[in-house]
Amino acid sequence: MPQKTLLNDLKVSRSKNLTQAELILLAELEDNARLPLSKLANNLKISQQLLNYRLQALKKRKILGGYYTQINFPMLGYTKYRTLVRISNYTQQKEKEIINYLKTHKNVQWIIECGGKWDFLINFIAKNVVQYDNFLRDIKTTFPRHIQNFEVFIVIEWIELGRAYFTQSRREVKKLSYFGRDYEQVKVDHTDLQILNLISENARITSVDIAEKIGVSSNTVSSRIRNLCSKGIIRAFKPLVHLENTGFMAYKLPFKFHNYTDKIEKEIIDYLKTDVRVVAIVKLIGQWDFEIEFEVDSQQSMLDLIRGFRDKYGGIIKEFELIPLFHEHKYNFFPRDLIT
Repeated sequence: MPQKTLLNDLKVSRSKNLTQAELILLAELEDNARLPLSKLANNLKISQQLLNYRLQALKKRKILGGYYTQINFPMLGYTKYRTLVRISNYTQQKEKEIINYLKTHKNVQWIIECGGKWDFLINFIAKNVVQYDNFLRDIKTTFPRHIQNFEVFIVIEWIELGRAYFTQSRREVKKLSYFGRDYEQVKVDHTDLQILNLISENARITSVDIAEKIGVSSNTVSSRIRNLCSKGIIRAFKPLVHLENTGFMAYKLPFKFHNYTDKIEKEIIDYLKTDVRVVAIVKLIGQWDFEIEFEVDSQQSMLDLIRGFRDKYGGIIKEFELIPLFHEHKYNFFPRDLIT
C-alpha cells in the first residue's frame, strides 16, 4: 500500500500564474487524470460546466498540455537509459533539428531542454544495452559535428512523490519503481499493447474510442485496462503540466557520494520525502549515484533546499550539479517498437 508521509513545516509554494482553485484542480488530476468529469467535478464540489471552463482555460494558457499514462515498462522487459547532451557547434536551428529527429524515435521516452552546461536530456527505453548503444551510434552518425559531448546513466530506482506542493496535503509516496532489475517480465498480448500505445499519450481517451480504433468491444477495453492496472503495468494517469508556464521552476540535482551505506541512503530518502518541493528521488548507475528532482516557486527556495541538504549531508557529498529543466518536447512511457 502507498505510504502517507507528513510534510515538514515549509512555506507553501504559490504560483503567480495559478489560482488556488486551479492548483486544487491540478492536484486532483495528479491523483487520477482518468477520472470521469462528473466524478472530478463532484470531488471539487463544482459544476461540470465550471470544471470544463477551468480545464479549457489551463489548456489555452498552455499550462495543461494533455494527459499521459505512466506505464511500468520494466515489466515489459525494458530499462531506462538517461543521456545528457551538450550540442557542439551550437545553433538554435541545429538544436531544433536534433530535437525533432529525436521526437520521431519510437523508444525516446522524454526530451527536455536543460540549463547549465547541458542543452537537453533524453530518456531512452531499451530492451538491452545493445539497443541503447545502437540508438546512441545512430544520433552521433546523423549529427557527427554536433553530438560529441554527453553523459549516460542507467536509472535503477525511482521514488515518485508527486506535486504535493500544489495543496500542501499529506504526501502519498508511491511504491518504488525499479528500472532494470527486480521485475519479472509480464506477458501481454497484441490487444494489450494496442491499448497501452493509445492510452500512453492520452490518459483520458475513452474505452469506446479505443475499441473503435483496435476493433474490439468497449467492455473488453475497460476490462483490459483494469487488468493492466491491477498487474501494475499501468502505474498512474497523470496531467502533462508545462511547468514553465505556471510560475514554478524545475531542477534536477544529481549527487556523487562517498562513505555511502544502505542506512544513510534510507535516512536521506526519509528526509527528502518530508520536503514538499521534492517530486522524485532517483537512484542511478554512472557518474552520479543519486538524484533529487524538485520544483520551487523562487530561486531563494531552490537555494534553501540545496543548502539545507548540503548542511545535513555535507560529510558524504563528494560532488553535485544543478540542472535547470525547461520545456518538455516529448513525454511517453510506451516503447513503440513493441507494436511494429
